[in-house]
Amino acid sequence: MAGLAAIALVAVFLASGWLPSALSVSTATAPPVPHPSPTQLVAAAPSPSAATPTGPPPSPGPSLAPGTCAPAPADVQPAAVVSHGPRTQKWVALTFDDGYNAANVLRIVHFLTVNRVNATFFPTGQAIEMAPKTWLSVAQAGFPIGNHTYHHISLKGLCFAAQLAELERAKRQFQDQLLPLQNIMRPPYEDFDTNTRLAAAAAGEPYVILWDRDTFDWTGVSKQTIANRALAGRPGSIVLMHTTTTNTTAALGNIITQYRKRGYVFVTIQQMLGIPGPVPFD
Repeated sequence: MAGLAAIALVAVFLASGWLPSALSVSTATAPPVPHPSPTQLVAAAPSPSAATPTGPPPSPGPSLAPGTCAPAPADVQPAAVVSHGPRTQKWVALTFDDGYNAANVLRIVHFLTVNRVNATFFPTGQAIEMAPKTWLSVAQAGFPIGNHTYHHISLKGLCFAAQLAELERAKRQFQDQLLPLQNIMRPPYEDFDTNTRLAAAAAGEPYVILWDRDTFDWTGVSKQTIANRALAGRPGSIVLMHTTTTNTTAALGNIITQYRKRGYVFVTIQQMLGIPGPVPFD
């Protein structure tokens, strides 16, 4: 079914007359990807410093009425924090955050579909609210979509209830638009704390997904710089990119070609962690 949906998506692009420029890589099918067991998850990463931002400025966050900032229930177990997958396989997970540039989201999905590249998306709830048809197209193409909060705020330092409210508001956008939400979340700016892990678990998202290769594409760097940073990954790397800039889209051809020359396959986050989830391409 994912293959038929991908073909249908490509047909929509062709019918509309849009074709990507200067984007051409081999369309050879990648070899089968082994699925590791959950015991191969990496250890929880330390909470990073907020001194190095990893995304655009935040929107105003949620506000709670006085006295409503309740702690996490005692039986909630913190979500696992993952910054990379097992280093035993030549695989890499491309991830795309935020989702505010709807037209560029579609270009990225078109490119990934034509070239049979698995990837994972983390849009904010606001991005879904602004362009629900775009994100329905992403889901119909078979790409997994995780929770990236509603407002794209730094969660670190907020109480459990405030963090949970932010994640739950984003989840409501998925529900309102009939989008499948995967059981993974990504904290904006890589800012998280114990309450983030508890809130994620309480929201039904037992995996906090970070990264080990940051392209900083949102800063306006060139497509070559984006490609160079993405290609610095190693087995099990999770690469952070964003849907906002067209330079990111333009860099994908080089990224895909060079990784495949090195014998890598592209996997979703769930494939890398060995947990259930949609896989666009076998």
